[in-house]
Amino acid sequence: MFNQRPNKKSYKDEGEKPFWISYADLMTACMTLFLVVMAVTIVMLKKKYETQDAALQAREATISACAADLQKIANDKFPGQARIEYSKGDAIRIDLGSIVKFDDGKYAIDKDASAFLRLYIPTVLQTVKNNQCKKYFRRVIVEGYTSKTGDYMTNLRLSLERSKEVVCVLARTNSDGSGGLSSEDKNQVKSLFLVGGFSFNSQKKSDEESRRAELKLEFWQLGDDKKRQEESSIDLSGKDFGICPLQTY
Repeated sequence: MFNQRPNKKSYKDEGEKPFWISYADLMTACMTLFLVVMAVTIVMLKKKYETQDAALQAREATISACAADLQKIANDKFPGQARIEYSKGDAIRIDLGSIVKFDDGKYAIDKDASAFLRLYIPTVLQTVKNNQCKKYFRRVIVEGYTSKTGDYMTNLRLSLERSKEVVCVLARTNSDGSGGLSSEDKNQVKSLFLVGGFSFNSQKKSDEESRRAELKLEFWQLGDDKKRQEESSIDLSGKDFGICPLQTY
């Protein structure tokens, strides 16, 4: 009577226990694998962004040094005639307004300013093409501006003529054949210079100061390799530079 019946484990319990133990192990393994993958991903992303940040800093340092070189040349050889403007990560701007000035409604450049441009522009090209600047240098945009006098479309045409005249000055020579750019410099201008008219946008303090021309030096961004290769494959050396109509001063 004191004999106890042995406890019989159901087939259900015997079948479930190995299953739940295996499932727990599987979840642990998955979580471990997930943590490993996340750790590897974080390390890779950190390395990627550190590399990208280092490249951005190198680009900024190069352009900043280029701006410093241009400023030194302007101070040493052309004091008070060209003002270099640069903010981090942006293009380098050269304000020529102190010497390249325009009369109201006109786009002619006088003799002194013309002589200055023929001397100064080659130094700019030499600086951006023959030192560390060339690693990122892309092109020069000549920008013409007007005062508030006149309507927008009239000033748009006039500002474009002013930027065009800056390039025309580089094509001309003195009556004795001197003073012009070399063939090499002209080829550089053809390949690298663009012109744009900006009407009366970006006004200065006075109308006289607003009637000006500026040079905008643009630099390649990181990741522009494909576009850079496409532009570098274009050869304009065989195209004639041409001659602009002579201005009467």
